[in-house]
Amino acid sequence: MMRRARLLLAGLLLLIASPRAALAAKDVKIGVIDVPRILEDYEGFRELRKELEKPRTDREQEYTNRARALNKEAQELKDGGKLLSESKRREKETVLMKKAQDLEEWRQVQSKEQQEKEEGLLKRLESDVRKILDQICSAAGYTFVVRKDLLLYVDKDAKDLTNDVLAALRKQSKGR
Repeated sequence: MMRRARLLLAGLLLLIASPRAALAAKDVKIGVIDVPRILEDYEGFRELRKELEKPRTDREQEYTNRARALNKEAQELKDGGKLLSESKRREKETVLMKKAQDLEEWRQVQSKEQQEKEEGLLKRLESDVRKILDQICSAAGYTFVVRKDLLLYVDKDAKDLTNDVLAALRKQSKGR
């Protein structure tokens, strides 16, 4: 009995809300932004990406150099290991394995630091874009702004705000 009353009440609420929902749907103003395009076209992001690229390249080169030195030591041990006593050879192998493990740990730490820097950069850009969208949406009365690249379908009435966001980002970066 209680269930039937709840269903009846829910049905009545839907009937009452339907005209309002239809009316409210007409007032909905949707905008879209093309995030990949912003990342590609915004000069400030490209510059920051270049700043991140140099340390990454330097670390990759350092890793390559360390790995080559380690491989050279391993080859020397392989070639000259027959002349060493068993205990001395095992000792050198242990040292070599420790160096390899240290190198891998160093690479992982460097990779994590790089990823954190990139994430920080993206969060900063996302924060800037959100502030700009807040201003645009407040001024123009947009109800929703969604990422164009995540949608399967975009209505022809949805306004692409990408150019507006890019212009505001450029203006903002000149002011910094």
